[in-house]
Amino acid sequence: MERMAAPILTRADVTLDKADIAWLMICSALVFLMVISISMVYSGLGSRLFAITLFKQPLLTGAMISFQWYLWGYALTFTPGNTWFGSLSTANGLQMSPSDVYSTNQGSSVTTSEGPSVQHLPELAFALFQGMFAAFTAALICAGTMQKMHSARYLLFVSVWSAVIYSPIARWSWYSEGWSHQLGSMDFAGGTPVHIASGAAVAAMSIFYFFESNGWQRAYLHLSSVTKKRINENLPWAAAMWVKSWLFNTSPWLPEYKQTDIISGRDYEVYDVNQAIFGTGLLWFGWFGFNGGSALGANSRAVSACLATHVAACAGGTTTVFFHWVLKQIYMRSADYEPREFRRLTAVHFCDGAIAGLVAITPGSGYVPVSTSAIFGIVSSAVVYMLKPLTSEYLPDDELKVFLIHTVSGFIGMFLTGCFASQEVVESDGFSVLTTASVSERLGNQMKDAFAGLGYSFSGTIIILMIGRSIMFAVKWMRSDETKDRAAKAWSKANIFKFGTDGSPAIQDRLRARERHTWEDDAMEGGIPLSTLDNDRGPSPRQWNRME
Repeated sequence: MERMAAPILTRADVTLDKADIAWLMICSALVFLMVISISMVYSGLGSRLFAITLFKQPLLTGAMISFQWYLWGYALTFTPGNTWFGSLSTANGLQMSPSDVYSTNQGSSVTTSEGPSVQHLPELAFALFQGMFAAFTAALICAGTMQKMHSARYLLFVSVWSAVIYSPIARWSWYSEGWSHQLGSMDFAGGTPVHIASGAAVAAMSIFYFFESNGWQRAYLHLSSVTKKRINENLPWAAAMWVKSWLFNTSPWLPEYKQTDIISGRDYEVYDVNQAIFGTGLLWFGWFGFNGGSALGANSRAVSACLATHVAACAGGTTTVFFHWVLKQIYMRSADYEPREFRRLTAVHFCDGAIAGLVAITPGSGYVPVSTSAIFGIVSSAVVYMLKPLTSEYLPDDELKVFLIHTVSGFIGMFLTGCFASQEVVESDGFSVLTTASVSERLGNQMKDAFAGLGYSFSGTIIILMIGRSIMFAVKWMRSDETKDRAAKAWSKANIFKFGTDGSPAIQDRLRARERHTWEDDAMEGGIPLSTLDNDRGPSPRQWNRME
């Protein structure tokens, strides 16, 4: 998706394809449906004490960011300027004329057998489609507010974030003047601007909250203890230390850590699993417009992108369920098997894997053949499943695992896109060509774009939060009547997030679910009382048959 840095054409200068216009309008509506789907996924998997807020917040965010997009977001992202920002004096979405035409050119002067290598669309349609991307990206960040931040404060934060973080990343990825686009990076539908950037923002909010609520010393002790614990339990590390002790007759060095320094994860009651599953289905449905519409026309490339999207999601969901089943079979035969740990609905794991597959295929859906799209889903879902325990320890306040599912899967998608990009797929839209760089050069460009997006979004989010806290400190300091330790007391009260004395999230909905979504947990598994399952011996063959 690229906009030429050239004077705006008028409808009298070009011929518009009505099928392309209709397809882009339909895809815009599908991407907007994804905002509503995120409301259902987040509120379903989040705490029931914050479910109402998580349900309304993505839609409120999408509406505000969409309005902001037409005021200045589109101008900052897709108008002539520099590699970071466009010119606010050039245009905005509310001033565009229906006769203005958007022209796309993928940096090639090649003329294909079907016509010139330039596609034309009404600029209003293009602005609408891109505005949905900005709204969806902002909606993803709502997960970082669960029981921590009030809606009004979040809306102010995400308004600034969208202007100073999202717009530059989207510009350098998709606009002709962007440095990453000029390098030749390939990001078809938002691997970096949407998923890596939003996941990095949620991770920054999680870390900022963790340090703010627990104090710098306690938070540091937790992170260092978790790291030492991980090193201590790492099999290759332990084996290397024992070999060293055997060769040099020294005691094996294993880092010490205090279990009391490790802060437990946030335990909360999930609101409604069925709602989350239904939301994932709607999200999957909307993703056809998210990736298919990025072809900017009703062409063969859009068809390939839609099919690749579906195959990757199917492969991702299936892989996660398979991993969960295999792990359960292994643990069932061990003495440490705890049945209740594996009694979670496998549908939730399926949803995580499917979304991971959708995220991973996003940057490559219009670049890679359908035959390789399953690899995106398999690899991303497997990595997400295996890294869940690790992220729970290092990011305990990212309860919905947004960083893991979106940023990590986005990185995997960017890398695999560089590996499997196909000239045949790219040329199938009739106006695009693939860069002539080698695979190693493509991978380098992909990783430069991905790491730049991660670093810019993470550091930018921290800076925005620090500026916000500094403003609150100034207000608290001016309003304070204290005569002793005025600055220290004002700083201790100037918190961006809300938390209790123990560092746990402190915000709850005034109206929240109670009996309607309360699940009864019986003491049976497959008709067998859990108390009869002997962990030392495992279930009998007859019990196994009944459980299966």
